[in-house]
Amino acid sequence: MVAMGLSAMLGMTSQQAGAAPLELDTLNVQGTQPSADESSGQLGYTVKSTTSSTGMKLTPRQTPQSVTTITQEQMADRQITNIEQALDSAPGITMSKSEVGGRTEYRARGYPITNWKTDGLQFPGGSDFSGAGNSLNMDMYERIDIVRGANGLLGGTGDPSATVNLMRKRPGFEFGGRAYATYGSWDKRRLGADLNVPLSEDGRLRSRLVMTQEDSNSFRDHQSDRSRAALANFEFDLTDATTLGAGYQYEYYKNVGGGWGANIPIWYGDGSKTHLPRSTNVVPSWSFGEYTTRTAFGSLEHRFDNDWTLNVKASQSTTEALNHRGLAKVNSKGGGAFGGYWNQDGTGAVLNGLHSSTDTTQQSAQVDVTGPFSLFGRTHQAMFGYNDSRTVAWSPQYRCNMVSDDRTSASALGCQFRANNGFPITDWHNGVDSDYRINAYKTGLHTKTTTRLQGMYAATRLSITDPLSVILGARISDYSSTTLSTNGARSNQQQNGIVTPYLGAVYDLNDTYSLYASYTDIFSPQSEENANGNKIEPIRGQSYETGIKGEWFDGQVNAQAAYFLTRQENKAVTDGANTTPTGNQAYTTGTGVETEGIDLEVSGALTPNWNVYGGYTYLHFRRLNADGQSDPSHLFKASTTYRLSGALDRLTVGTGVTAQTSIRATSTPAGIPTNGVSRGPTDVTWAGYAIWSAMAKYDLTDDTAVTLNANNLFDKTYYTRYGFYAGAIYGDPRSLSLTLSTAF
Repeated sequence: MVAMGLSAMLGMTSQQAGAAPLELDTLNVQGTQPSADESSGQLGYTVKSTTSSTGMKLTPRQTPQSVTTITQEQMADRQITNIEQALDSAPGITMSKSEVGGRTEYRARGYPITNWKTDGLQFPGGSDFSGAGNSLNMDMYERIDIVRGANGLLGGTGDPSATVNLMRKRPGFEFGGRAYATYGSWDKRRLGADLNVPLSEDGRLRSRLVMTQEDSNSFRDHQSDRSRAALANFEFDLTDATTLGAGYQYEYYKNVGGGWGANIPIWYGDGSKTHLPRSTNVVPSWSFGEYTTRTAFGSLEHRFDNDWTLNVKASQSTTEALNHRGLAKVNSKGGGAFGGYWNQDGTGAVLNGLHSSTDTTQQSAQVDVTGPFSLFGRTHQAMFGYNDSRTVAWSPQYRCNMVSDDRTSASALGCQFRANNGFPITDWHNGVDSDYRINAYKTGLHTKTTTRLQGMYAATRLSITDPLSVILGARISDYSSTTLSTNGARSNQQQNGIVTPYLGAVYDLNDTYSLYASYTDIFSPQSEENANGNKIEPIRGQSYETGIKGEWFDGQVNAQAAYFLTRQENKAVTDGANTTPTGNQAYTTGTGVETEGIDLEVSGALTPNWNVYGGYTYLHFRRLNADGQSDPSHLFKASTTYRLSGALDRLTVGTGVTAQTSIRATSTPAGIPTNGVSRGPTDVTWAGYAIWSAMAKYDLTDDTAVTLNANNLFDKTYYTRYGFYAGAIYGDPRSLSLTLSTAF
C-alpha cells in the first residue's frame, strides 16, 4: 500500500526513470538547475548524500530513516533568513509559540525538538529565553539536515521528534560571491554579502566571509526586530591529505515589543470571544528580548590512502540572553485562580512583567573515523566515534519593583509580575500607561547548571547481498547534570553506561525503489523537578520506522513513504498546583506518550527547469499524557519553482503552501472566565489553515536577478498559538519583499 502511494505520488517521474541522466548547469543566481556542490553535497532541492543519520556518508535512498534537507537554493528562492522560516518550510515540522520573539517550540511526530547540532556538534539551539535559536541567522549556513525520529546513535539523547543539523558555509578554491539587498512590508530592510576568497594562488589557504543585517517593523503595534550576523571561516591544506579549519561566528537578534506570553486574549472577562485586530499588542515601549551568540570552531580532516577519513571537530558557543518584558495578559492571581481578563470597556487588564538574564556556554568536541573495509569478498562501511559536550548555564538572581509616577510595588524576588502583583492598566484600548516601568537589581546570588554528555559509538553498514544492506550500531553514553540554586541547594542527575542500539536495513527492489526499516532506543534526560526538588527521571522509549524510498535521474529526485511508531515513557507533566522548594512549578512522571503516523516526501528536479519539494504527515496519538496538544493530525507542505522557456526564459515563478487541520487543544492553565476569573483549563479548537506563498525571479543579466516574494498570499487570518494562559498569537498577514541580488 505504501509502495502504491509513493508510486502514484511520483507517477509522472517514474515514467521518465529510464531516460538518460540529466546534464545540469552550474549553480547561479538565475535559478537554473545546479550541479552538486562538492563541499555541501547539494543538488538543487535535494542532496547527493548525508551523514546526519548514521555518521556514514549515505545517499537518501541508502539511509534507513526519514531525512529532510533544506538546501541553499530553497533558502534563496523563499528568502529564508531565520530558523523559524526554515523549519516552517520543512515537511513534518510544526511550531507552537509562547510569545512573540521569545519561546518557540518546534515539534515533529508529536514531540518537541530539543536536539540541535551545528556541523554535527551539539549546539544550544532551542528558541527560548536562554537558547541560541532566536539569534540563528540562515545566511551563515549552507544547508539544514533534519533527521526525523530518534537519533541517539550520534547524539546520545534519543530525541523522538527530530534532530536539526545546521551546516556552515565553507571556503571554496575560487574567488566568488554574492551580495543582495531586500526591502519589504513593514519597512523591512536587509543587506547581505557572501564572499569566497582564496588567500593563496593555489587555493590551499582559503576563506569564506559572510555578513548580514536586517531591521524591520511589524504588523503588530509597538514591535520591531533587528538582527546582525557575521562568519569568518578559514581552511588550510597542510598536505594533499590533511585540511585544517578554524573560524568565528557572531549572531545577534533583538525583538522589541514581543512581550511575555500570548499577546491576544481569547476571551473577555465576561466569557465572550474577543476577535481583536491582528495589530493588537498591549505592551510597554521598553519590552524587549535580546540574544547574542558567539562561536569559535575548529576542525582537522585527514584522508588516508585506503579511503578512510579522520575528522576532528571542536567548538565553543556562548549565548547571552537578556529579557526585560511586559505584557497585558491573563496570569495567576493566587489561590488557584487566574485573573487579568480584559473587559470590553477598557478595564480589567493587568501589566505582567519579567526580567531575566542567562549566560550559556557550550563546549563540544567530536572525533570520527569512517571508511570502507572488505569481508567475504564484499565491500562494507564502518564508523567509530566519540563526542563530548559540556554546557554551563549561569543566571543571576534579580529583585524588581514595578513603578509609576505615583507608586512603587513591593519588591519581587525573581522579577515576575502577574495578575496578583502587576499594575492595572487604566484603559487597554490606549495601551500600557506610559509611566509604568520595571526596575531590576541583582541580588549577588545566581543559579548555575552544569550539564555534560559524552559517549562512544560505532556503526557498520554491511553489504549482505547486492540488494540487501544492514546497518548495526550502538552507543554508550554518560550523562550528568548538576544545579546549584540561589539558596545553596545542590541537585544532581547522573546516568552512566546508557546503551543505545541502532538497527537498520535497506533492500533494493530495483534500480529505483528500496524498502527500509530501522529501530533505535530513546534516552532523554529531563530538567523538570518534582515537589521535593529532585529531577524527573529520564525519558525512555523506542522508535520504529519502515517504508519505501525512490530515487530518479541519478539522485536528482528523491522520495519516500514511511510509517513510524514511537513509544515514550516517564514524560514530565505538571503536578497540579504543587511547587518545587524554590517556588517553581512542580512536575511528576506521567504515563507517557505513544504516537504513530505516516510521512510522505518528495524533493528534487523533475526537469532541468522544475524543482519540487514537499511532504504530507499523518499523526495519530495512541496514548497521550501531556500538558495539552499542539500537533495537527494532518500536515501538508509543498513548494515548487519553474523556469519558463522561449522568450520568457529569464523568468522563474514559484508557489508554495502550508496546510494543517484543526487541533483539539487546551487553554491551560487558565481557561474561559466567569466574572473575570477562571480556575482551570478549557478545551479549545485551534483552527486549521492553509497559507500560500508565491515568488517570481527575473534575471536582469547572467549574474544579477530581482526577486519578488509574497507570503500569506491570500491574507489568511490564523494563529501560531491558541490556548496558552487564555491567550493566542496571530500569524503574519500578507507581506511582500523585493530582493536585488548579484553574483560575481
